[in-house]
Amino acid sequence: MLQFERKAFLRDVLLLGAALSVLIVSALLAGLGGSSRMEAAVDVAFSGIVLLNVAILAYVFTAVRRRLPLLLFQATFNLLLLGRVYVTWLQHYDRRLELLEAASCRSLYLSFQILAISLLTVYLSYRAAGSLFRRKEVSLAREGARSILDNPTVPIIRQLSKWVMYVSSLASFFSLANTILFVLRNGYLTSFTETAGVPSIISRLSLLFAPSFAVFLATMPSAKQLRLPMCVYGVYMLASLFTGRRNIIVCEIFMLALYFVLRDNLLPKGKRVLTGRLVALVCVLGVGGVYLLQMVAYLRSGLQNTSSSLLGTLVSFVDSQGASFRVVVKTVDYLDHFDPSSSWRFLLFPLELFFNNNIITRTLFNTTPIEIVQTAEFAQNTNNYAHVLTYLVNSSKYLRGEGFGTSYVGEAYVAFGIAGVIAISILIGVAFRFFATLLARPWPVAALGLLAVKSFVYIPRSYALGWVTDVFNITYLCYILGLYLAAQLLLFVGTHLRRAAPPQAEVKA
Repeated sequence: MLQFERKAFLRDVLLLGAALSVLIVSALLAGLGGSSRMEAAVDVAFSGIVLLNVAILAYVFTAVRRRLPLLLFQATFNLLLLGRVYVTWLQHYDRRLELLEAASCRSLYLSFQILAISLLTVYLSYRAAGSLFRRKEVSLAREGARSILDNPTVPIIRQLSKWVMYVSSLASFFSLANTILFVLRNGYLTSFTETAGVPSIISRLSLLFAPSFAVFLATMPSAKQLRLPMCVYGVYMLASLFTGRRNIIVCEIFMLALYFVLRDNLLPKGKRVLTGRLVALVCVLGVGGVYLLQMVAYLRSGLQNTSSSLLGTLVSFVDSQGASFRVVVKTVDYLDHFDPSSSWRFLLFPLELFFNNNIITRTLFNTTPIEIVQTAEFAQNTNNYAHVLTYLVNSSKYLRGEGFGTSYVGEAYVAFGIAGVIAISILIGVAFRFFATLLARPWPVAALGLLAVKSFVYIPRSYALGWVTDVFNITYLCYILGLYLAAQLLLFVGTHLRRAAPPQAEVKA
């Protein structure tokens, strides 16, 4: 049930009501038909999205520390799905159909309405989910991370996960270096049409790197204990930029930002580390980071002599990141090319990929591994929506290694229409409300939650159900179970040895 605070009720009614009214007006204009009315409907729908974002921000900033998960989703949603729209509206309004690659004003309007419905559903479900997590939120405010720290096995698990992280980092860095060399030799786009081979044992060992770090964070280490693991992980994040893929470091930063804000919230207000001054400094550094990220994009595309100003580079970053809007508008344009009786399979592709490629299921069911490469044969026989849509729209670009990518909005809409978009958006809203209570959970749940954060903040440009296999895969679950059993064994042995130790002789005076 939605919870409305009395102080904020008027704000909610005015801002959210205004956004909904504008969106309804746009729907009425579109329903009347006519080219001029449809153009007006597009403009009004865009205004409705802007007002909806203002309403959500007003809600978030009344308690930004507690509502940071929703802010993170709103940021990635607007950047990845609407960034190009904002840049086009401000700089090239007269070329909006061309630059946004929409076939008509109607398809552009429908795309805006689908995105507005999705964002509104996430917001409402986030608020409605408060009743599900109210008890955990209250216990977190009163008791902090006691459910994690009171567990006697936590110090053991912290040490085990740290050393596994160090060992697996060697394999992870080897795999990363192999990919970097492949990209430097063959080019960024070639890495999508060909794969760089890595020995199987190294590839499997590197899979433990990310969950080990997540488990380590979930055990709530002290600032001193965090130093070396954070340095190792920081090197990994920076090295990932040399592969040309920027999403790795951005998703990791978002996950770490959420984690450290949640940790800081456990401290009394007078002792919190994340003060307004520090946050302002981080924002300034963030602007510099965005500039460097866009320079990476220039380098990988061969535009090394670009002379853009700082502002121009930042605008270019927003425009390039917002390219995922193409997935939505092309889904609307090409919806008739998909068979409704089988398009639901696009949603399940991550599960299909995991089932076919995991060594256990592959052995039990004799499945054929799926190797994702950009070839015509793969595009014509796959349920990977990113490949199917790009090949359908422009096969020549697809075969050169270019692509639209995918989005939960596009996959859900092509699978089940607007009902699918609403269903996935509800799931996202509940998930982000859950993330706010991670540190009130046992360490296995907190660790899996931190891994899930990285998938969910990228979901506007990723598979709708990719988080399922990113988090609940056999490797991660077996690893966490193995850590638990090893910690229990070490705790039992240590307790037994202490009990068996002979008492010291009493010295008499």
